[in-house]
Amino acid sequence: MSDRVDDDTALEEVMRFSNSPPEEGSADDERFGARLRQVIAAAIRLDESEDPADGPTLQLDDDLRGRLEALAKKRGGNHYFGDHPDGIGPTLGMDVSKS
Repeated sequence: MSDRVDDDTALEEVMRFSNSPPEEGSADDERFGARLRQVIAAAIRLDESEDPADGPTLQLDDDLRGRLEALAKKRGGNHYFGDHPDGIGPTLGMDVSKS
C-alpha cells in the first residue's frame, strides 16, 4: 500500500473503521485491512530475551488487542497478514500471538 501512515494514525483509522466497517471489497475495506495488519504488527510484544530497543511502537491493552486480533482473524481466516499475492503460501500468516 503506497499511502502508508505512522502507527498512531493507523490505530486511529482502525478505531474509526471498527465503529463503522466499510463495505466488503471496497477501497476503504482494503485500506482498513492494511491498517489493521499494521496496528497488529506494531503492537507485537517482545519476549524477555529480545532487545527492548526492538519493542512495539504501539501499546495496546489486552481487551483492545483481543478485539483487534479477533477482527483480523475474522477478516483473514486464521492468517492476520493474509496469503502471499503470488500464491506461494502464507508470508506472515502464521499465528503471531504470544501466549
